[in-house]
Amino acid sequence: MKRLEAAVEHLAVDTRWFVDAFSELLESMRPHEPGEEDSAEDAFLVESGSFTAEELAETKRSLARGSLHMRMAASWLSPLLATLSLRDAAGFLGRDEDAVRAAVTDGFLYAYEVTGQLRFPDWQFDVSKPGKVIPHLQALIEVMTSRWGDSHMAGFMHTPQWDLIGEGRQTPIAWLRDGGDFQDVKELIESSDWR
Repeated sequence: MKRLEAAVEHLAVDTRWFVDAFSELLESMRPHEPGEEDSAEDAFLVESGSFTAEELAETKRSLARGSLHMRMAASWLSPLLATLSLRDAAGFLGRDEDAVRAAVTDGFLYAYEVTGQLRFPDWQFDVSKPGKVIPHLQALIEVMTSRWGDSHMAGFMHTPQWDLIGEGRQTPIAWLRDGGDFQDVKELIESSDWR
């Protein structure tokens, strides 16, 4: 535990909050326990050509070693580390914490709760803009929160999109920061099958 705490401190995040959140995630995971139905499923996978018997055996060994749990933890960590605490968001925006909470309530900022604390995804902030948030943020929050959860929003905002072409494919963040049309981003969100 001391080694984990030292590593988290190295990340320059709130150590106590991070350890609580990560512990909550790990406690929610259950080990893979093979059941009787596995043998029928195994036979189907091999007979269908999806796996050879050797590939299936290696995959099962990998699962037994916790590879799926490690991937789940990694996919959880990435968007979470790209968030700000309430205190940090308030400092960045030059507002007090009550004003920032009110902005979340009114849909002007986006935050979600992790272990009882608000976390503000970094994709919504822009140091080069007068209000220090990306253009069209309120409309963006409205259209995304009606369809997706927190990690899905982060994934979309940080992924270059084929339909957002500036100097190459752009992420929705870069597109909006560079003055791209909000309607283009909105149409991508609304046409997505990711629900």
